[in-house]
Amino acid sequence: MSGSQTFQRLTEETIEAHHQIHFYLDQMAQTLKGLREGLSDVEPMRRLAAQLQGFTERLVEHHQTEERDGLFHAILEALPSRRVEIDRLRHQHGKMLEILEMARIHAQRGESAEADGLRVDLEEFLERFRQHERDEEDLLRLALERDKATQK
Repeated sequence: MSGSQTFQRLTEETIEAHHQIHFYLDQMAQTLKGLREGLSDVEPMRRLAAQLQGFTERLVEHHQTEERDGLFHAILEALPSRRVEIDRLRHQHGKMLEILEMARIHAQRGESAEADGLRVDLEEFLERFRQHERDEEDLLRLALERDKATQK
């Protein structure tokens, strides 16, 4: 398989993974709407904890595709001037996983009175996470355009 074909395959896998990530984020956003001040039942928090666990597992796989399976390397080859941005995105991955794990523990062990604070914190985090994904998608599109231009 040529370098361009490999890049195409990685691109398609990443785009599909990003669709799945946005689906998870949408599900969590829906669950967060149920975490309001005055919540008397901890069940919505436990459901959120389960969603965070599943999302974290999926995210680890996604990061492997980006980091270890060569997507970031391929983007860097196509866009060497974007090294700082690529490094910034790569470094955010570990921090995201830490935040998700802390939120999962909080949702799993927390009391219903803590639900509103958890909701606010996670809503802010999910928006930052969506921006991270958009930044990756933008770089991917630019690299793909560059790759196609060099193939002509």
